Amino acid sequence: MKKRKKTIIGEAPHGPAAPEQAEELNLRRDPLVHILLVLAVGFAVYSNIIWAPFVFDDQPFLAGNPLIKDFGFFTDPQRVLALPVNPDLKNNFMLRPVAYFTFALNYALHGLNVGGYHVVNLLLHLVNALLVYLLVWLTLRTPLLRMEGGEEADQPAERFYYLPLAGTLLFVCHPLQTQAVTYVIQRFVPLVALFYIGALVLYVAGRLAAGKASRNGLYLASLLASVLAMKTKENAFTLPVLILLYEWVFFRGAFTAARLLRLVPFALTMAIIPVKLMQLSSMAATAQGGKVAGAVNLVNFKQVSSWEYLMTQFGVVATYLRLLLLPVGQNFDYDYPLQKVFLAPAVLLPLALLLALAGLGGWLLFRSRRDPRCAPLALVGFGIWWFFITLSVESSVVPIDDLIFEHRAYLPSVGFLVAAVTGVFFLLPRRAGAPVATSRPAVAILALLVTASAAAAYARNTVWETPVSLWRDAVSKSPAKHRPHFSLGVALADTLPPWHTDDVNVMLQPMDARQNEVLGEVVREFQTAIKLDPQSGAAHTFLGGALLVQKRYREAADALTTAARLEPNDGRPHAFMGQVLEAQGDLAGARRKYQEAIALEPSAQYAHLFLALLHLRERRHAEALAEFETAYALSPRADLIATIARLRDVAGVH
Repeated sequence: MKKRKKTIIGEAPHGPAAPEQAEELNLRRDPLVHILLVLAVGFAVYSNIIWAPFVFDDQPFLAGNPLIKDFGFFTDPQRVLALPVNPDLKNNFMLRPVAYFTFALNYALHGLNVGGYHVVNLLLHLVNALLVYLLVWLTLRTPLLRMEGGEEADQPAERFYYLPLAGTLLFVCHPLQTQAVTYVIQRFVPLVALFYIGALVLYVAGRLAAGKASRNGLYLASLLASVLAMKTKENAFTLPVLILLYEWVFFRGAFTAARLLRLVPFALTMAIIPVKLMQLSSMAATAQGGKVAGAVNLVNFKQVSSWEYLMTQFGVVATYLRLLLLPVGQNFDYDYPLQKVFLAPAVLLPLALLLALAGLGGWLLFRSRRDPRCAPLALVGFGIWWFFITLSVESSVVPIDDLIFEHRAYLPSVGFLVAAVTGVFFLLPRRAGAPVATSRPAVAILALLVTASAAAAYARNTVWETPVSLWRDAVSKSPAKHRPHFSLGVALADTLPPWHTDDVNVMLQPMDARQNEVLGEVVREFQTAIKLDPQSGAAHTFLGGALLVQKRYREAADALTTAARLEPNDGRPHAFMGQVLEAQGDLAGARRKYQEAIALEPSAQYAHLFLALLHLRERRHAEALAEFETAYALSPRADLIATIARLRDVAGVH
């Protein structure tokens, strides 16, 4: 029985704790100890991803994005619009300048050294965890959760003292967070969470502050964080709604004019995103005669209707809930079916679940305001509605090309985990004057849960260690989807020497048995991708390139001809066809194809390099120099400097 007294908050019913017991109790209640524990767990879980390479959208939106390599683009939108790059890159850059500015800082400090980008993502995740801790800690001290005239040990701030720690530990090590943290380009997600949660923390701290200067300073800081959130990612649009809900739930009293006036500036920040989208649409219509396609998370290439997307999202949101409860079967690229019939069980069953959960959350909010004994349940209800509100931009009626991505559950998971842990703390009884939730058995269960979650997250991160391992995992879980097979083919091809040279003669050099085996798998993956999506021009193009390396020239030409028909504005099929012709000795035909590729895509460096090397073989040094210089201007490469210098000497150009 004496051992149990160590866990009692304040004094035990039978007298004060022994000095050594009191010292242990104080250590366990020390917020600094809690913070250090959270940081240690977070660093341990993500210790194996610091050198994980760039994958998938990291390449076009980060590694190959010229917009992060010059700070001048942040102050001159016209330069951005004039840049000959994918319109989606430009739209994304102008919608999310804060996030891209952090990428630009990374690039200025260490170029494309991937470790620095991962370190920043991890630090953002750890700061977010501490903000979750602070938010729960502050919430336990709001007027709703302060009991008048009760014993100190009965105050929610005392009864639930370990609630911030428990919720934060589960947040920092949950396996579902791995995609948002490890996938470099998705820094948008932890960064918007930083400003989103930070704005709410600052707002609450300001409402609880005693001095007028402190209140005003914290209020302005909260407003600034809200603006930064709006310029980081579009799901920040819901932040003013959440602040309004928090104000209504946790601060007593009627909504007076002064109280509403305090919220108006936050509501005005909601205009930032739609106004910017209208500006981009206007600029796109002026420049191209079309309308804005969107930016990563606001793309609808498949023209899915809002109703079909909404019906599908009922099941998607239920999947997020299942992954939060049981993170098994995680997948980078889910093969999720689009729902088109409302009365289908795949629509009605998850809808019923979500309506029941939302209804429970609403009932708990009203119950907590009417019965002081149930006040802590406000955290459960608020957490449930946090989950739905923060998902509403990406999982409602705005169709997005990808129906489901795990990183979209990062910010909503805060509400879910806080609600779940608070519910457990509230439901467990008290024993010998102390909550069972803080007893040694409960602490042991929490430690076991955190350990298992951390181990699962660490194991999930191993999948990200190479692009091949990531896409093999996706292929095993989405075998009937085109993109995983295509991406695995590209990832495997990138491990082979021929795919790291611009010289077709080098590409055709013999490879060893293992490399030929890998090349065979590359061809099979591209062929599978084509079977699943015969209209994929990219798959036909890359298949043609792989068949070229295998010296299967006729099959390569057939694949590239099909690719050129499917993607008439893509220069790659023409450039690869030029390599096929050059390998067969048709230099005039190769030159013509390279020039066609350049005409289609003047900014495609590879086409200029193919043509430059052909000119060099033909000893047309002046023409070769011009193409090499154009290629270097498009994307500076250190290996081109010596070649350009030598050709200038040969051509007599100084």
